[in-house]
Amino acid sequence: MGITPLAFTGASKLSSDLQTILQRAVQIAQLPLRALQNKDSDVLQRKTLLGNLASVVGGLATSLQALRTTAQNRALTATSSNTAAVTVVNSGATSAASYTIDSITSAASAASERSSASFLDSAATPVSANGRMKLVVGAVDYDFTLTNNSLVGLRDKINSLAAGVSASIITTSTGNYLSISANATGETTLQLVNDPAGTNSNILTATNQGTDAEFRLNGIPIKQPGNVVNSVISGLTFTILGATASPVTMRLETDRTQLASALSTFVTNYNAARLQVNSQVGPAAGLLSGHSVIGQLQNQLRNLTSYRPGSGNLRSLAELGIEFSNTGEASLNSTKFNALSDTQISDAFDFLGTTRTGLGGLSTSFSQFSDPIGGIIKTEQEGLDRIDKGLLKQMNALTDRVNAMQVNLARRLQQADSLMAMLESQQKQLGASLQGLNLVLYGKNQSS
Repeated sequence: MGITPLAFTGASKLSSDLQTILQRAVQIAQLPLRALQNKDSDVLQRKTLLGNLASVVGGLATSLQALRTTAQNRALTATSSNTAAVTVVNSGATSAASYTIDSITSAASAASERSSASFLDSAATPVSANGRMKLVVGAVDYDFTLTNNSLVGLRDKINSLAAGVSASIITTSTGNYLSISANATGETTLQLVNDPAGTNSNILTATNQGTDAEFRLNGIPIKQPGNVVNSVISGLTFTILGATASPVTMRLETDRTQLASALSTFVTNYNAARLQVNSQVGPAAGLLSGHSVIGQLQNQLRNLTSYRPGSGNLRSLAELGIEFSNTGEASLNSTKFNALSDTQISDAFDFLGTTRTGLGGLSTSFSQFSDPIGGIIKTEQEGLDRIDKGLLKQMNALTDRVNAMQVNLARRLQQADSLMAMLESQQKQLGASLQGLNLVLYGKNQSS
């Protein structure tokens, strides 16, 4: 709701002056309203600044968490010497290792069969003499009687059994065939028996009953129904893609580029957070100058840059190649980082630590500010929201009062204008009467 200026068309000579009086009165009445509007604008700007601060602080917390995760995983990466046969990923390993798949007999595949005979009409040609059939999937039998004794009815019935298979119809120039495929890989039994209590004949082919993944790992024979292997080697997941008689080597090795990338991201996010915090400090500070959040974050950033572990061979960020300029801006010295030995890289992982220890543990100090649900900054923003609502309530009430005052004053000025216009008219009439009287008494107009 706003204030709409009122205007009136007066009849008196002073109507323009009365309009000026009205406008000036409204302007004076609006002064407290404008003060509230300016105050509310500052509140909303503070909320926006806090939102921007939460974003960059959250980015810093995330980068510290990434450093922590890299340290916990020791920046291990998994490789395969033959990715056409085996792919491998690190799924939580924390130490370097090497494993050999001596050979792969087969990759796991799903069973898939079709009807051995075709049917002329998929919707009309009977598929069973009496409609009684049995689906065999592995060690489980599914006996059923067809209500629609056709290929379409058989397909729909099989799909309704939730037997772990999918049925479809293949249409060719020679007729229609039923196709059944297992939903999961692995060696199994897949049959469809017609009249199980009578002729008991399997109407499916027996050419693909599925296969298990079979291979030898470090001389140990392993057979399983799936190609994804995640329970044999702790922290290592590999996938069998195809058979091979040649050995495949899987390695877990430290990839220092992972650590370099995580450190580079940390530097970028640290500089962004530092810049936002510093913009609210000093003579050119913004609207968050003096805010407790700024002071607290300054302390946390100092704790971060001056972090020293209680033990370990690596004692500072500078030893990792992270340097700080005279203005406090961070940078990663790639030359210094690349010169670190394998032992120093291992020390770096200890320096970065875990969720509770090391540099990575400081992520909690920043996430408590940036948490979008219960973080310190979120709480401050909610407080500003309450102030904003209170100011809006005051502004609406004041706007109503100014509008009411304007309407009332405009009505009174209109009345005054009408009265002055009437007096002006009477004055003219009186002047005309006096002139007429002068002519009668003196034969001339006295004013001439």
